[in-house]
Amino acid sequence: MAEIALSGALALVDRLVLAYPYVIHDVEKVQNVLDIMKGYLKDAEGREDTEGSKNRVENVRNLAYEAEDAIEEYMFQVPEHFHTHQARNIVHNFAHPVKSFIPGIRLSSSMRDIKAKIISHINDLDSLRIGCSNLPSSSMAGEIPPEPYPYSWDEPLVGIERRGKELQRLIEYNESGDVVISVLGGAGSGKTTLIHEVYKMVKERFECHAWVPVPRSWEGLSERIWEALGLPAYQGTHTSQCLQIHLQQKRYMLVLDGIWRENEWNYIKTLLPRNNQGSRIIISTRKRNIASYCATSHDFIYDLNLNPLTWEEASELFFKKAFPGGKCLISCAEWSEKIVKRCEGLPQAIVAIGNILSNKPQTVTEFKKVHDNLEFEPGSLEYIGKFLQSYYHLSSNLKSCFMYFCNFPEDYSVTRGRLIRLWIAEGFIEKKGGQTLEQVADEYLDELVQMSLVQVSRWDCEGRVRSCRVSNLARGFILSKSEKENFVTVITRPQTDLSQKHRRLALHICTTNILQGKDFSHVRTFSMFGGDRSFELLVRGVFSNFRLLRVLDLENAVLLVFPQEVVTLNLLRYLSLRNTKIDSLPKSIKKLQNLIVLDLRQTSVLELPMGILEIPKLLYLLVDCRGRNNATVGVEVSQGIGCLKWLQKLSLIKANNKNGSIVEELGKLIELRKLGITELKNKDSCDFCASIEKMENLSSLYVESANEFLDLNYVKKSPQMIENLSLGGRLHNIPEWILSLKGLFKLELKWSQLAKSPLEVLWGLPSLKVLHLHDAYSGEVLEFRAGWFLELRILVIEQCWWLKSVVIPGLAMPKLQKLTIENCNSLTMVRIAISTLTHLEKTNVPQHLLEFLD
Repeated sequence: MAEIALSGALALVDRLVLAYPYVIHDVEKVQNVLDIMKGYLKDAEGREDTEGSKNRVENVRNLAYEAEDAIEEYMFQVPEHFHTHQARNIVHNFAHPVKSFIPGIRLSSSMRDIKAKIISHINDLDSLRIGCSNLPSSSMAGEIPPEPYPYSWDEPLVGIERRGKELQRLIEYNESGDVVISVLGGAGSGKTTLIHEVYKMVKERFECHAWVPVPRSWEGLSERIWEALGLPAYQGTHTSQCLQIHLQQKRYMLVLDGIWRENEWNYIKTLLPRNNQGSRIIISTRKRNIASYCATSHDFIYDLNLNPLTWEEASELFFKKAFPGGKCLISCAEWSEKIVKRCEGLPQAIVAIGNILSNKPQTVTEFKKVHDNLEFEPGSLEYIGKFLQSYYHLSSNLKSCFMYFCNFPEDYSVTRGRLIRLWIAEGFIEKKGGQTLEQVADEYLDELVQMSLVQVSRWDCEGRVRSCRVSNLARGFILSKSEKENFVTVITRPQTDLSQKHRRLALHICTTNILQGKDFSHVRTFSMFGGDRSFELLVRGVFSNFRLLRVLDLENAVLLVFPQEVVTLNLLRYLSLRNTKIDSLPKSIKKLQNLIVLDLRQTSVLELPMGILEIPKLLYLLVDCRGRNNATVGVEVSQGIGCLKWLQKLSLIKANNKNGSIVEELGKLIELRKLGITELKNKDSCDFCASIEKMENLSSLYVESANEFLDLNYVKKSPQMIENLSLGGRLHNIPEWILSLKGLFKLELKWSQLAKSPLEVLWGLPSLKVLHLHDAYSGEVLEFRAGWFLELRILVIEQCWWLKSVVIPGLAMPKLQKLTIENCNSLTMVRIAISTLTHLEKTNVPQHLLEFLD
């Protein structure tokens, strides 16, 4: 965890050197010694087994935070400025070094003090042979998991027969062919136990068999397999060759428990012959990508995450461990149920907690205490050791991203977009050539999902994460580690001690009185979940105490007006006031020169002030307003929006303001990935088309007309990266350029009222997975044909007022999963092939209108 603090300090040093080149001398010296300390920590992480080593790591973390404080105090006193007028920029660049002279002296002095402390600390580490000349390599502990978690085979078995049937079937399938079976499961899912029990049942059907835990280094693995097969001790140097010869003509079964990396499997494949004798190789892993890598198209993946213990099985297992005789006491039933629920069907968690309770008095008080400690002090549980294997496998950036989930309440699913924007604002995402920060963050999230550390709550139609969470016990682990390491402090009780130098605060209670009269000058992140009306009263005085804040997340807060003192937080990088009741922003918003995320969705803000245009680093400008009947409408922005040249997402804005159209200026925003625009007038269509032609990276486009025909036929060179397209307004026809979008996976047509069926034009789009037709067709018949829409998964047809019949024959939309037809008042018949209907996962069609085709 101290490595995380150092990574944050080093990233901040890089920012300082780039933005303030006249103060780099002493800062670079500190950067060099911080690099040395980071090398030490990469070797020390997870090995703080003595008080001395724990103290050393804590000292490093405190020194990193001290460096951060000194640098950001300087940046707060000498903020960067951006001017839209060149003359003002010249004057500012001349005056800036003069204004920063005294703060610069203070910074240099602080850096020299910190450097002296770090050098002193490095001298203390010489006895550990850590120094400039022998920094740890990338193969050190940060990338290697601890030894496998010790497991007892004597634990009670529940649900094994049900869950093991599928694995046994895969083992017995096609006995003549060789098969690799990847068993995928998160920490504590019971995969090792399950494989072991099935292995015991079927092993005698094979000529030779072995169970081999894969060591963290695969050196000597061939010797381990040789020994596990019960072969006589071999003294030669070519064990791998002899192993191949021994297995070549045999039907064998090998279980390789715990594979983490592709190169481990690559090495294992060289040891084991594929001999067409009906052999079976079973591997277990927590990483989804490794499971897929090991199992080719002729092999199998058994995902245990999709087959957890049932509630009845989980309860039975818990009772067997926690109570003598396996019968729950009536007095403890309520808290037993809560404990089982928190374990979320993970057998090893249930066993570990049951073991603890079996040695305690069988009282309500004891059961409640254990339940509560699962969130606040889970480190004492043996079960947590299983999480450590995955955790120590992460880079410092990924550790930060994973730890950040404790910022959210228990059982809270956070949307992918919100999570990634927070990661970016926190500085957790490293730059990679040719990729945006969001693309790198997507990779980070995918890796955490692959390692079964993060659970996906919802997928989108393209197979990307829509929202996600961590399990209750994983959250308990990171919460405990986070609070000890001062990463995030979660306030769940009014009695929480806030006297320390906290770095991040997350408020999870419905009272904000706890914030009054405190010094939060060391806090970098404040987020709030829940709250009461007292927050509206307190907010006027609270944020003046958060002077070095980077992230302020007040989504869903009880807030009626914009907190004026927020504009004094000139280091702020993330500001979310989503779903609050504020109706305006001050002109002084321009003081937030470091802001990269401004989220004002679902507010009552109708117009953005000119000051927005003087925030040069904005990447995400997310706005929309609640209109009549809670409908979403665009927000008015000023002329000059084109100067925000780094914007990647801009939505939802009006095409015109009181001074005229802004659509031509949008052509300057060539970095845009997402654009949402409303009230586009027909006379501006040509300029708008010219603008989007320049946005080569545009992947999401929402366009809505101003009660006029929407004419987008002026596009000659369409942005080929568009994946999500929504057109709202009357259409004469579907623009031809849409048919060239090979990657388009979602298309929405609203109020188009096309005279000709859109199906006849759109049917061949090769990647289309979602089609939403909302008042999009004024004809009477929508008829699909065989071979149309081969990739479509979701079809929605609604409010097509003149539509009388829909025909879906066999072989049309062969991959359709969800079909919705509603609010089509003239509809009299939906004819659909039985084969299509049986493949659907969800239908919302008036049953009395259904007719079936053979």
